[in-house]
Amino acid sequence: MTSPAANFSGLSSGVQWNDIVDSIVAAERARSVTPVSDRLALRGRQQEAWTKFRTLVDNLNDAARKVRVSGFGGFSSTVPTSPTSGMTLFGASASTLATPGRYRVEVQQLAETDRIGGRSVADRSAALNLAGDFSINGTAISVAAGDSLTAIRDKINAANTGTTPTGVSASIVNEGSAGGRLVLTRTTPGADGITLTDGTGGLARELGFVDSRSRLATSATDVIAAALGIAVSPPPASIRIGDRVITVDLSTESLASVVAKINAAGGQAATESVAFGDETRTQLVVDGNVTADPGDPNSQAVIDALGMMAGTTGSVRQVAASGVYTDAGGATATGSTALAGLQLDGTSVGLAVGDAINVRGTRGDGSTFTVGLVVGAGDTMDTLLARLNDPTSGFGAGTRPASAVMGSDGRIRVADSAGGASRLGFTLEVVRSNGTSGPMGASTVETAGRNRQLQEGRDAILRVDGTEYVRSSNTITDVIPNVTLSLANAESGTTVELDISRDLDGAAEAMQELVTAYNEVRTFFDEQRQLDAPLYGNSLLRGVVDSFTAALRTEASGNTTFTRATLTGVTLDRVGGLTFDATKFKEALGSAPQEIEALFGFTGIGGAFVTATDKATAFGTGTISSQLNSILDSTQQLRQREADAERRLEERRAALVEQFTRMEAALSRLNAQGSTLSGLLGSIQNSRR
Repeated sequence: MTSPAANFSGLSSGVQWNDIVDSIVAAERARSVTPVSDRLALRGRQQEAWTKFRTLVDNLNDAARKVRVSGFGGFSSTVPTSPTSGMTLFGASASTLATPGRYRVEVQQLAETDRIGGRSVADRSAALNLAGDFSINGTAISVAAGDSLTAIRDKINAANTGTTPTGVSASIVNEGSAGGRLVLTRTTPGADGITLTDGTGGLARELGFVDSRSRLATSATDVIAAALGIAVSPPPASIRIGDRVITVDLSTESLASVVAKINAAGGQAATESVAFGDETRTQLVVDGNVTADPGDPNSQAVIDALGMMAGTTGSVRQVAASGVYTDAGGATATGSTALAGLQLDGTSVGLAVGDAINVRGTRGDGSTFTVGLVVGAGDTMDTLLARLNDPTSGFGAGTRPASAVMGSDGRIRVADSAGGASRLGFTLEVVRSNGTSGPMGASTVETAGRNRQLQEGRDAILRVDGTEYVRSSNTITDVIPNVTLSLANAESGTTVELDISRDLDGAAEAMQELVTAYNEVRTFFDEQRQLDAPLYGNSLLRGVVDSFTAALRTEASGNTTFTRATLTGVTLDRVGGLTFDATKFKEALGSAPQEIEALFGFTGIGGAFVTATDKATAFGTGTISSQLNSILDSTQQLRQREADAERRLEERRAALVEQFTRMEAALSRLNAQGSTLSGLLGSIQNSRR
């Protein structure tokens, strides 16, 4: 630091005192400050060198750990594709603890996640006016009348949290701008899927997750009371199927006739055969909830007699319906209504005797047909239904037939014979005898065909060397020891051979990493042996490097063939570096893997390297850490000494400046006194003249 008073010159003495001060200060700086600064600079270079060395040693430690592990380099797995389809049936990955071998694997079935879909609603955000509860995997879900489909979804998802989650999540599949349906998904695959238990209000049925089923009957065509074994049947009564109402008389009607009534009313019902010991029984299956009509006191008794209860997930058959047909006078059409003069939705279709009706239909599987009918004087709606149901050319033909009925509300309804996604539909056209034509109505989907069980939850099934295993996941870790199988496709009957072999290339790469890391350490050490290197002559550095060289010389005395590293292609050259012959190493590993692991493993070279490098880098006690701490302490002391020396030097400069300033002031006074005396002498001399 330069003092503000340092820039001056001797006005009285004519001497450049500032140059003298600078020279004095420079001489004292060279004696007291510069040696300390030089030592500080050296400490900085040493700190950088030890820090770099620590990084190199850490790299060597990482490389040694890869070699030290059992099965170092790992194992490779070879999985051929299916010889039948060319698909990849599974993948395999082996850990370092795997055992080489060949395994015959057959993937018979993949694990699947259980998914169940509900019925569609027109507005997913509007209140559904449903109240009650149902259980998902034993957890009750309560629903209030004001809840929307979105609110119910949120309640189901809330139950899948905490310490006892249901394991089931809910989502909404949007249908149009406002509509949607609820989908339940098991969060994990496997046969333990979704268990739904209907509660009060028949909520699981109302939401469309399960159907309604009656008690088992001996026949679908006998009178219901007799088929159910009821001694005294309740009086005829009306019952509700969803939002539709029908009347049931158990003493005169059969299950088949009840099915016809429900389907004619726009609902969906069928009878199903059920195995019952060595016999076959019949069960009424209805889509939706079956509830009592509040205005009919006998309604609940009929439902109880039928034994209607929550059923199972299954499929829903599609129903397509026409508009409302009436006769010429406006009365609701029935099967006996004449075709001539028929009206559709209150408007005459202009159909007369001699005109034709063309029908274009599409069955559930997408197959199409065209049938026609020339209207005769006695033809009725039943005549048209017979053409629609024709077993050779109408809905009654094909591999997926359908059946058309006349509804009590004047609509023609066609029901698919199979549940699930369907393309069922029809269009009627009038072709008049005068050559003009016009529409007679096109069907709309009244009940969409769907599978409630969107995906069945099931376990994975595979065979390994003839033994069958069943697991709930497609990621299987406990069949082949230390090998993970990832199932991708099932192909029963196809066996592929999985080969687990030692990864020689991976092992050679791991060894090359160790050789490279060691050589980098050795290169650094050689650089520090130069006279101007910061760690020149450092015995501690030499000791650390010597410990690494000693690790390389570790021998496996228990081995028969490969007792030293040089026998495997890992050799010290004449300047202390390592050379690596990958081919020789892989040959050694392939011929005697146990000996190579013993030589380089936990008790061999790899373990010795890890021990030596850990010792060198140990926090606080390791050689490198101790040196860095020592340098840090020394640096702090030297910086304090440098600061103190700089302070004393500035004080010395200030003192010199003050001394020279006083000298100049004294000379200036002497000069002034001399001038005064000279003046007085001159005056005296002049006065004597």
